[in-house]
Parts: sequence; C-alpha cells; structure tokens
Amino acid sequence: MQAKQKKTGQAAPVRKPFLKGRAFSPQCWKRGLRVLVYQVALIFIFLFIGQVLLTDSVPLRIVLNLLVVAGFFMLMHGEGSRAGLDDVAFAEIALGRRESGKEIEKRDLDRCYHPLKGLFTVLVGMLPLLLVAVVFAFITREQTYVLGGLPSWLSAYEQRADVGLALSYYHEAQGMGIESVLRIIVRLLLFPYINMVGTDSSSLLLLVERLSPLLMLVIPMGYAVGYLRGPALRARVHGAIKADAQRRVRREKKARAQRKAPKSLV
Repeated sequence: MQAKQKKTGQAAPVRKPFLKGRAFSPQCWKRGLRVLVYQVALIFIFLFIGQVLLTDSVPLRIVLNLLVVAGFFMLMHGEGSRAGLDDVAFAEIALGRRESGKEIEKRDLDRCYHPLKGLFTVLVGMLPLLLVAVVFAFITREQTYVLGGLPSWLSAYEQRADVGLALSYYHEAQGMGIESVLRIIVRLLLFPYINMVGTDSSSLLLLVERLSPLLMLVIPMGYAVGYLRGPALRARVHGAIKADAQRRVRREKKARAQRKAPKSLV
C-alpha cells in the first residue's frame, strides 16, 4: 500500500462507516431545481455558441458537439460530486451521534447519503422538461415540405369556385399547432444532437425527436454519476488527513531524535 502510495503520489483512501439516508427526500426538490436552472441556462449558452458548432464537415461537427456535451456533462458531474461529498460527511456525523445514543431526526436522516439520491434529484429537476419531451415523442411526425403563405394578390381569386378550392389548402397548411410549439422547445434542449444529425435527413431528425426524453437526460445524468463518487471522495479526504498526521508524527520524532543526539565537541 505504501509503495503504491509513493508511486502515485497520492494518499491511500481511508473509508469510514456512515449512516445511510433516504433515496428520496425534500432535499431532492431543492437540488433538483438547481439542476433545472442549469439545464435552462444551457439553452441560452447553446444559442450563443451554436453558430460555432455548425460546420460543413460532418465529422468535425459531430466531434465539436460531442465535446460540448462532454464538457457540460463534467460540469454537472462536479456539482453532483460536491453534493455527494457533503452528504457522506454529514452521514458520518449522524452515525457518530447514533452510536453515542442520541436520536436521529427525520430531517437529519434526509440529509445523509444514499446512492440513489443523485438519480432522484435529476429526475425531479428535469420532470417538467421530461413531460414535454414525452408528449412530443408520441405526437411528433416526420417533417415534410410545408407550403408558404398565400400571396396577397391571389386573395381576390379565393371567391371563385374553380380556384378557391385549390387555394384553401394554403390556409389549412398554415398555423402553429401544439406539435410545432413543442418541437421548438425540444430542439432547443437537444441543440447539440440536432447539430450532429443536421437538417438534411428528416428521418434522422424524427429519430432524435423520438429519443428526446433519453437524450435530454444525458447531460443532467452527470450529476447522478458525480453524486455516486461521494464515498470515494470522502475516503480520499480521510486518507489525506491520515497521511498528513503521519508526516507530522515523523517530523516530530525526527526533531526529538535530533535534540537527544549528543553534540560533538570541537
């Protein structure tokens, strides 16, 4: 263990027991709101950097957008890691209080670490957007060519029986329904994936839209993955504390030995 520690230059992790909390707690709502705010903020960020991610080269466009997704995934991963570390630290304190005979209140138990708490936090935070994506995934259709607006100079011919029937199709094709409104919202949330697919293939766009509830969770799931690292991060903290204490003891022993060593007379 010590040889491995010297090789890596890091202190060996020290795992300590902690009190396991609840998977779902009121804390999930508060943190879930933070996840939702992050997701909405990403929409505005994508709107600003979207033009940079659009290139004629398909491989380059895919790589750039994948890097953006990975970058924001790691951002959420960091948020989840900090939350998991805090919960494990509190869970250790709660376990100590229980072992000393003190009663653990429900609100304290809710603050303790549970491996599924990160997942529930993401699902709670993304619930409004997920509902939109699920509804849209069921009603979306492959987009085809849509007629433009009817020129004003043709409005006089709408009264004629032989021409009016043909022109009425233009009015039926116009208008923005629920599908169009939801498509705007979902595509903003799936900005990098839409960029990867491009707008040339309507069938691929339809596939992305049908998978929107899953694709929408890719970046926020970084929070859940990061939260799972809470115990490992806490073990590294304990390992660093232990290693620092051992170094301090060695320095003190060396200092005492130097003081006790006989001084040579010149």
